[in-house]
Order: sequence, then structure tokens, then C-alpha cells
Amino acid sequence: MIMNLFNLVIPDTTILTPNRRLAATVLNRFNQHQISQQTKSWNSLDILPLTGWLQRSWNELSAKEIIASPLLLTENQKSTLWEMILRKSPESDSLLQMSGTAKLAESAHELLKLWEVNLSDPVLSTTEDSRVFQKWGRQFQKLCKKNNWIGSEDLADILKKNIATGNIVLPRRIILVGFTEISPQHSALLDSFKKSGSEIIHYHANRLAKSIHKVALPDEETEIRTMARWAKAIYEKTSEKKPYLIGCVIPKLETQRESVLRIFSDVFTENNTFTLDHTLLPFNISAGKSLLSFPVIRTAIQLLKMAENNIPLETIISLLRSPFTGDAEKEKLNRSYFENQLKNANVTSISLARLIKSDSSHRFLTKCPAFAKRIRRYLDYFSNCEKILTTAEWAKNFIELLKITGWPGERSLNSEEYQVTQRWLDLLLEYSNLDIVLEPQNFSEAIAWLTKLSVTTVFQAQSPEASIQILGILEAAELPFEHLWVMGMDDTNWPAAPKPNPLIPQRLQKMLNMPHATTERELAWCESLIMQLKQSATNIIFSYPETNGDIHLRPTSLLNSLESVSLTELSLSDYKSPAENIFDMRMIEIFIDETAPPVNENENIRGGTHIFKQQAACPFKSFAEVRLHARSIDTPTTGLRAIDRGNIVHTALELIWKNLKNSRTLIEMPVEELKHIINTCAKKAINKTMESSDNGKRNTRYLELELKRLENILLEWLKLEKLRPEFTVAFQEHEIKATVGNIPITIRMDRIDELADGGQLIIDYKTGKNNEIKKWFGKRPDEPQLPLYCLVGGENISGISFGQLHPDTMSLSGVSKKNIHIKSIKTLPETHHADATLWNQQLHEWKIVLEDLGRNFLQGVAHVDPKDTSQICSHCKLHTFCRIHEK
Repeated sequence: MIMNLFNLVIPDTTILTPNRRLAATVLNRFNQHQISQQTKSWNSLDILPLTGWLQRSWNELSAKEIIASPLLLTENQKSTLWEMILRKSPESDSLLQMSGTAKLAESAHELLKLWEVNLSDPVLSTTEDSRVFQKWGRQFQKLCKKNNWIGSEDLADILKKNIATGNIVLPRRIILVGFTEISPQHSALLDSFKKSGSEIIHYHANRLAKSIHKVALPDEETEIRTMARWAKAIYEKTSEKKPYLIGCVIPKLETQRESVLRIFSDVFTENNTFTLDHTLLPFNISAGKSLLSFPVIRTAIQLLKMAENNIPLETIISLLRSPFTGDAEKEKLNRSYFENQLKNANVTSISLARLIKSDSSHRFLTKCPAFAKRIRRYLDYFSNCEKILTTAEWAKNFIELLKITGWPGERSLNSEEYQVTQRWLDLLLEYSNLDIVLEPQNFSEAIAWLTKLSVTTVFQAQSPEASIQILGILEAAELPFEHLWVMGMDDTNWPAAPKPNPLIPQRLQKMLNMPHATTERELAWCESLIMQLKQSATNIIFSYPETNGDIHLRPTSLLNSLESVSLTELSLSDYKSPAENIFDMRMIEIFIDETAPPVNENENIRGGTHIFKQQAACPFKSFAEVRLHARSIDTPTTGLRAIDRGNIVHTALELIWKNLKNSRTLIEMPVEELKHIINTCAKKAINKTMESSDNGKRNTRYLELELKRLENILLEWLKLEKLRPEFTVAFQEHEIKATVGNIPITIRMDRIDELADGGQLIIDYKTGKNNEIKKWFGKRPDEPQLPLYCLVGGENISGISFGQLHPDTMSLSGVSKKNIHIKSIKTLPETHHADATLWNQQLHEWKIVLEDLGRNFLQGVAHVDPKDTSQICSHCKLHTFCRIHEK
């Protein structure tokens, strides 16, 4: 049927379309037609979208003018001007979404122009919102008049005025292709052309569909997957793989783009292989993405923001991992190491200036010297920049800063990355031209505007012509498909609920029948659009989901006349999910390997008491963590981690007992003096823990609250210690080197008290809950640390105990050789957890247990055998390594 269009083309004919895709498709079909006719040369078809034709006509008109023509604002300049007007208006303080409201005001102004409504129309004064909009619109028009600016919405009116003067060359024939509707402003312009001698023809393909049906699918994802299978089946059966063979229409394609790409890529996977190069796939998705969503552009913005005082850790990690920074390939491993250093240090944000000057804590300069050098050059260059600049000046500085950082990296860019990079460089040029509407600004404002442009600019990389086109609903009308599937035809979307512009009185929109103003308007528009779609191919399927979550859906009444088909009647390609393919290809091979190589003399085994604890909990866990160094990477937190709080408590108590030394001093000391010591020691402990962290330097209020919490805990603990019989603190952080089960270890005891009878009590501080003495006993003790201390501590050890310092539970609990007159420390016969009743007998049992654990570790016993799956595995991060859940 498109041949009928070409028959209408005579010399000096202009063809107008509603969008670029239809114009490009018709032009391509025209050229292919000429080639098929073996035509050696032909005049190019003058076809372009309506908006492009208006701008071209304006350029031709302004080129003839002797005096300076008005400046046609770009879309970015116009949007920026609207936002600046709103920011400077008295109503700015009450606007929750400045950019969104500015976009609404801009679209309202354009809508009034298209429907030929004057801004001074009295109806616009009937509501509060429209009165405010009226004021903004007048300010916009005032600025445009003062600076001799015009917007794209003014072009039709200007051209209309110039037709009578003869300044515009009239085409002999204008053919309108694929328009569902034309606004009054554009209709008036076309009427002026018609009155001046141009012939206006409205063309519609009017193809006759041989097969047209509707089908119900369970849900939206099934609908997309079934559409993909249908398209693949047709594609595989068709010998001629020509462009626009199959159309897949998705009404909400902009928001569903990623899931559509995932599902189609999954269905079109061949031989269980997946490609990241979408140009190799036989389909093309028309919807683009925000420029900022592309990694290469996101990296550029992050690099430019490095001058900010404090950069979030997520941004630093993103830059360390990004291949789009200078020397990224060369320093890849070292940057990964530095990332782990930052996470272990619990850093949530970083000042690069401080990091470059002082690097003792994170080793950035030594691990990532090339990146550090670039950052230093970046900061030096930035420090010499003027603080207030125009956008054109900032654009030059941005380009220079990106050069310094080595963007876009060492490796060659693929096709998409190259195209995205070129588009963003063009956007920088557009950004530099904003200085006609923006005043000079500081760095933060400049970056904010550039980021905003990167977010609002939608880009789609060019790709080869594909047989399968995945399109939005408006793009599909009039395109010459052979097979077409339109999804999402449920009654909640067709027709959709009206969405009138909130800044224009609804009465005016209803009276002029503006887009989305009323349900009647939406119904008529949907009827017209579906009629066009029904004439767009020879084989057409409309589908709808039966459910959306818990909501049951019905097909739109606009499809009542169509016959339904079942899923079994459709010709679909075979499909299995990746998980099913993997399962079908399974080859079960049972291979028991529960013993690792024995520890040899060249291995540097480190871990101390941790070795025995993990060997008892799960032999594989001990092997993986101690010998293979497999562990999860810490996740930084804004405040203190549990390990930080524990270290602070340990340090504070160590400092306190250096002052007190014994229980007599504690008991005799006045409360106020004791509180002063607690405060001083707690502050020192916090400062020592936080001295290498940027978090503490900024979260002073948080640390003040933490100090109060710590003081309360320490005071309550010391009240508990006052109730004990007389003692002296003999050792703190006492280090002993020993060999247990042939494993050389270095242990550090939190505290050893000397009791009145000369015996010694080992105390291990715990800041968590659920520290029970039963965890010391059995063949696989949960907490073998204190029994091990007891074995290597010497003959004077009379008991071992947990010192639990938790706001909910303060306790000193343990076992002793004999009664030491502390109620919560029991003798062996008094506890129900020990089998032995004599102290030396218990020591002997502990020695046997610990030596067995050590011997098993050295011999490589590494079977996956958690002592308590519910406890051990719930806190373990090695599930994907040991694969215990496959048992």
C-alpha cells in the first residue's frame, strides 16, 4: 500500500510525518523501491517530521532577512528559562518539585499555543493555579520579547504571517502521512499554504488485515515473553529477513525498556549463549535511556564532582571500579585492594584533598599512584579556576578536568559507548549555550545544571536495521509491517483516565477538546489510534493481561468485535528459561572431597583462637576463612559498627583500671570523681577508635550521644564490680605466645584479676548478648577462647568468666576451681554443663578437645559439617562456596 504514496509524489512535493521514525522508514522504502526498479538516479524524497519542517522553513526564512532574526531557543534553553522564571518567582518556596512544575508550565504554554489560546484569555484567571501560570507565562513572553527570542511553539504563527509576503517558498504539494490528529495551530498554517496554492493531501495506508485477533495472557511478563516467542517463530520461518517485518508494540515502553530487553534477549538466546552486543540480535528497541544511566556518562559526572568537600563512599567505589578513568586497567587490582581498605575502615565519605595530603590510614598514594596523581592534578587545576563563571567557561573547564582524569579510559570504547560519549560532548556544547538564559554561577550550580541535562536527555544508540521492531504505541501507527502484535490492551489503559494539564482550567480544556482533557476525548483518540493500528499490517494480534498483581483485568471494549484465540492456537517458538536449560543439561557426578591438603611448613597460618572456634563450628568454615582467606567484605555504616563499639568498651575499661588498679580504690572513690574518670577514659577510647575515620570528624552530635551511652554502661558495670570480694587488676590486654595442638598462637587476654587468696580470674569482655558458660563445654565448644586461655594461663588460674556489658544485661558469669564468693561464678559441680567435677580433670578434657580441633585443622579436615545449621549458617557468608543448601 505504500506504493500508493509514492504515486502521489510529483516534483516539488514535501511529505510530513508525526515522527522521525516514520519519515526514515518511508524514505528507506522509497529508495529500495527505486533500486528494485533499477533506476540509476532519482531525486531524493523530501520527507521529514512536522517539527523538523517548521524549523527548516524558519531557517530558510531567517536566511533571507536583512535585519537580525530572532534567536530560536533550543529545547534545553527554553526549559532552563522556564525553570529560572519559577525559581525567581514568589511562589518558589511553596513548590515541592521545581523542575517538574517548570516542565508542566512549559507544556501548558505550548498547549495554549497549539490550540490558539491567548495567554490573556479571561478563563485563565478563574483558578488559582492558572493565575499563577498566567504570571509565569507573561514573564516568559516578556523575556523573549526583550531579548528577541522565540520558541519552537512560535514557528507556525511566524510562518503563517510570512506566507502572504512571499518570503516563504511554497511547496507544490504537501502530503501528511500517519497523523492521528493535527492541532488547530498547525491546521491553520496548512490552510494558509492551501489558500496560497499548495495542495494538501492527507494520506493513510488503509491496508486490509488478513488476520486480526485478540488473546489473553496471565500477566504482563508472560505477555511480553509470548510476544517475543511469537516474533521469533515468524522470524525463523521467514526466508527474507527484511527490516520492519515484525512489529511489537508496547504502550509503556519507556518505563519497561529494561525488562523488555531482558525478556527478548532471553528468548532470542541461541545455543544457551548470551551476548551483551544487542546489535547482533534481530530486534531493535526504539525507546532510549537517560544519558546519565549510561556508565560512561555517570563516570564523567562523578569525576567532575571530585572537587566537592566530601564524596560518598559509593561514588569513590564506583570510580575505583569504572573502566572509564585513566589507568583503570593498569591499576585494577590495586584499586580493588584500596576499596576493601576503605570498607574495612568503615568510611562512608571521603575528602579527596585530605586523602591526597595525608594517606597513612588508607595507603591510597602507594596502592593507586596513577589515580592519585590524576586527582592531585585535578585539584590543582580546579583550585586555580575562577569561582563564578558562565556556562560556556564552565564547559571548557569540565572538558579539561575530564582530560586530566583520563576519561573515558584506556580501553577502546564499543559502538554504544562511543555514540553515547559523542552525544554527551554535544550536550556539553548545548550546556555552554545556556549562558544566554543563565547568569554566571558557582561550581555546584554548574554541575547541578549539567547533571539535570544529562538526566533529561534521552539517547538511543544507532543500530543496524532489524526485522523486529519494538515500539511505543505512537511510533507504530502507519509503519508498514507484515506482522504486528499490540500488547497491554486492557480496560484500565484503553481508554486511559484523562490527565488534563493542572495549570490550565479544566473547563477551557474541555471546551476546546484539548488532549487528555476528558474521557470522551481519550475514547475518541483511542478509537482513532486502534483503527490506524488495524490497518498497519496483514497479520495483527492484540493482547491483554488478565491480572495485574491482585487486580483482575478485562480486554478493552474497543476490541469487542475481534475474535479471541487461545495461546495454543498461536505459532510460538520453543522456550525454556535459563534455569530450565541449566537443569536439563545437568550431569550429576558425586565426588566426595572433604579433606584439604595438610598444612605444610611454608604456610603462614594466622588466626589464633579463631582457628579453634571455627573448626569446632564447621571444619570447612575454618579451612576457607583461615587458609583460603575467604570472607565477606564489610559494609560501611554511618555510625559505629558493633566491632567499633566493642573496641571502645575494651579501651575505656583498660584506661579506667589503669587509674583504679584495684577494688578498694573503686569502692572508696567518690561518685563524682569516678564519673569524671569514666568520662575522660570514654572520650579517649572514642577518639582513639575514630581518629582514622572521616565519619567521626563530621558526626560530632552522634558521638556525643554515643559517649553518654558508653558512660552509662561503664558506670553500671563498675557498680557491679563494687559488689565483688577484694581484687587487684594484675594484667590488661595480656599477651601470651603458646602452642596448642601443634598450632603456634598468640593470645591476648582482656583482663586477669588477682584475688585475695592469690588465685587469678580471667575476664573476657563481651558487649553482645547470650554469652552462656555452656558454650565452653562439649566436643565442639562454641566459645573455646576462655578454656584455651585457662590452659595457657598457668597454675594460678582459679576461674574464667564472661564480663557481659550490654545495656539490657550486666553480668559476670563463669566457672571456678573453688568458690570465689561471686554468685554468678560457679564451681564445676554447680554447673549442669560440665561432665567433670574436678578442675584438673576439666583442664585435661579441654586440652584433649582443643588438641583434636588443632590436629584436624592441620591435617586438612574440611568437610561441610556445621554444628548447628540454624545458628552457624545463618551468620555465615560462605553459602555459595560450601553449597550447603544443595545437600
